[in-house]
Amino acid sequence: MIRSDMQTPDAASSTSALSLCGHALVLTVAMMLLTLPLDGQERPVDNGDPDSLRSGTAPSLPAVRVQGAAPTIDGDLSDPAWAHAPVARNFTQFEPTPGEPASEETEARILYDDEALYVAIRAWDRNPELIAAQLTRRGERSYSDQVHLIIDSYHDRRTAFQFSVNPLGVKMDLYRYNDTAEDTGWTAVWDVATRIDDEGWTAEFRIPLSQLRFSSAAEQTWGLNFAREIARRNEISTWAPLSPQEQAIVSRSGELRGLTSLAGGRRVELLPYTVSRATRAPGDPANPFFSRTDTGIEAGADLKIGITNNMTLDLTLNPDFGQVEADPARVNLTAFETFLPEQRPFFLEGAGIFRFGIGIGDGDGGNETLFYSRRIGRSPQGAYAPEGAWVERPGQTRILGAGKLSGKTEDGWSVGVLSALTGSEQARSAHPDGTRGSQVVEPLSNYSMARVQRDFHGGSSAIGVIGTAAVRDVGGAEELGLRDRAFTGGVDFRHRVRSNTIEIRGSLLGSHVAGSEESILRTQRSSARYFQRPDADHVTLDETRTSLSGASGSLEVMKVGGGPWIFGGITQLRTPGFEVNDLGFMTGTDYVAQAGFVGYRQTQPGERLRNWGLNTNLWSVWTTGGEHTDLAGNVNGQLTLNNNWSAYGGVAVNASTLSATLLRGGPMLRTEGAANGWMGVNSDSRRAVQAGTNFNWGVRPESDSWNANVSTNVRWRPSGRTTVRLSPFHNRRVEDRQWLGRMGGDDDPHYLFGRLEQSTTGVTARLDLALSPTLSLQLYGQPFHSSGHFPELRVVGDPRAERYEDRVRPVATSRDAQDRMVGDVTGDGQAETLGNPDFSVAQFRSNAVLRWEYRPGSTVFVVWSQARDHRGVDGSVGVGDGFGDLFSERPENVLMVKLNYWLNP
Repeated sequence: MIRSDMQTPDAASSTSALSLCGHALVLTVAMMLLTLPLDGQERPVDNGDPDSLRSGTAPSLPAVRVQGAAPTIDGDLSDPAWAHAPVARNFTQFEPTPGEPASEETEARILYDDEALYVAIRAWDRNPELIAAQLTRRGERSYSDQVHLIIDSYHDRRTAFQFSVNPLGVKMDLYRYNDTAEDTGWTAVWDVATRIDDEGWTAEFRIPLSQLRFSSAAEQTWGLNFAREIARRNEISTWAPLSPQEQAIVSRSGELRGLTSLAGGRRVELLPYTVSRATRAPGDPANPFFSRTDTGIEAGADLKIGITNNMTLDLTLNPDFGQVEADPARVNLTAFETFLPEQRPFFLEGAGIFRFGIGIGDGDGGNETLFYSRRIGRSPQGAYAPEGAWVERPGQTRILGAGKLSGKTEDGWSVGVLSALTGSEQARSAHPDGTRGSQVVEPLSNYSMARVQRDFHGGSSAIGVIGTAAVRDVGGAEELGLRDRAFTGGVDFRHRVRSNTIEIRGSLLGSHVAGSEESILRTQRSSARYFQRPDADHVTLDETRTSLSGASGSLEVMKVGGGPWIFGGITQLRTPGFEVNDLGFMTGTDYVAQAGFVGYRQTQPGERLRNWGLNTNLWSVWTTGGEHTDLAGNVNGQLTLNNNWSAYGGVAVNASTLSATLLRGGPMLRTEGAANGWMGVNSDSRRAVQAGTNFNWGVRPESDSWNANVSTNVRWRPSGRTTVRLSPFHNRRVEDRQWLGRMGGDDDPHYLFGRLEQSTTGVTARLDLALSPTLSLQLYGQPFHSSGHFPELRVVGDPRAERYEDRVRPVATSRDAQDRMVGDVTGDGQAETLGNPDFSVAQFRSNAVLRWEYRPGSTVFVVWSQARDHRGVDGSVGVGDGFGDLFSERPENVLMVKLNYWLNP
């Protein structure tokens, strides 16, 4: 992970920053030179062994219209219409032996008419009794044979609609973008039927043209591929060959040629919903806002309008996401926000066009993005806690309405526009004497984003622009300290050379935020930048500012195909004033980062190994003022045995550098050298019981700090319709410099650390029961407990000293009768009472969801959820006592029934 955490208003204004930028570009420029052919010509692609998976042109089928009656979708392929359909044969393995013929024959046929595409797939199998088929909820991956239909109806070689089914008729659909990425939130309304017989199994699809996006040309060619999975062999084969040594799926599709006179017209889909909810929760009977049982009924609707064949407008009014699973429990002791993945259907569907990552690596760096949809409808940001009063505070900000326009123009421009309006939220208070009050805790806000991108050279090159805006009505709510305007915008590009095996990409972005002096002061002092840091001479804290601007740029070169070797390099610059957190997610700025990697992947099975890979990574980070904040590297690898067991592991080393964030606005602190590692083993996923375990560790010997974490995942399939998953985890951590706070004034500050001994335990349990492909029950539960004890206190001495003992000094402490820490922090002989930082946090979240798709596109949800919470200050509480305290708490129970009905007038 690469993370740095400072920012400033006038980025890269110093000579040292510009010098660092020049040095940081060296690796990337060198990598770009490697992409230039020696003879001035592009070279043919080498796909590894065998010599080439593609013998020349992509396979193709002629588009044939239905003659007579359309096929009946029942899984019986004897309909007369199929006799006139072209046949796709000769599937090639993608796994386990790339380039070899598939182990079983597969035939696919395709027809079309004015309303739909029709596809018939015969999956021959010499041992039909071994066909694997698991009955699950729609969209769930399982141990099953499957067939897939992949349609690039834009024929842009970058995006495709994928429709999949297993032998029991369980559907899965997704949208592919950027060639290989998957948007599993995309859901369409389509029909499929399957049959198992003594020759194998069959699947018969009907895909309405209204569910696809395509041009209005009189005659069209679409990208097309078929794929088949044979679960018992872990085999994937495709009609148009794919290589695991290439980052390419859609771009390697075959073609469906000669589609003519496709029906246009306006597509309209309406999905109204109603939801009834009852909540029963504990509380204070004297609280005038408390009701032991609270009930309510709400309604809303989703509307989808096909503006053209290739452009769709989605609208939602008063959306409800009550069926969405609760976020997992966490204890965050850092200065940085926790990233939470999106789970709400409206924001998941079609999310690919709105993704614009701005980070490097994985972890928080990999999560950084210009558009973070969890900002919309977030928990209100304002605090309101009048002394001695009861307070009623909304848990979430209501989304009044939202809309998004997405698609592709006739001349190749991909377009994505999203806008959402969230309501003003108020917290109310009541005092025992009857006095009432209220305060705005979240203002009326509008969030918008626009993304436009144009592909060239068959999708191998592209340029794009992006813009985001967050506008809040903070009038009368200035005490919240929120910015009232925030904008970001920029351009990006990508270009592939050497027969699409080398990709060069880059971006240049800018940001501007504005608001009251208080809001911009908070921005300057935030954990993302810490302008108040006393030893930073390249940034300045200005208490009178009412706006802040910044920029970010990146350039990277990656080898994405053409053999077993992979490599890449990236350089990124963020100026101190760059800020995207109003609608994006970002943990830090004010840095120049440089990273590179080299790896080797062997995808051809050997005597014992099915595949294996080895990688090494290096990275280094500086502030724009020239302070070195990170220098690290790792080596990691993975392997899969021929019996389908797999293992992975790695080790990383971090050098001693400087941290701009550990003292949370204080001076730079020299960090200790560190090492960490990880390893894991997974058993054969084909078995009824599969288990995997992961262990990771980290040590900083100079401060005697360490952590160790072990987690296990067990999946059991007791029947063909039931899956049970159990994932326990346990973490132990000893941290010698856990932040506690700051004492003293600006002239003589004292920065306090505590030596933390923390233990965290939890388990996530799931049960999935499918009664039919359209009726399922899911149970989820997660008990969680974390406790921390601070036996010793530390104070920062010389923050840049070479020896840890000079940087961080122990403070003699004791505990008083209230278990508060008492110690002489300032060294003047006067003991001070510092409070009790120990903690014990326990939480239980569970829900049960019964889902019935009673007609295509229409669903009933019955949801029960329960929540329990317990907090204490005894950091020595063990797991057993912690869970005992948790389950002694009275729970909050919610019962919800939601009904929606799909209309296609």
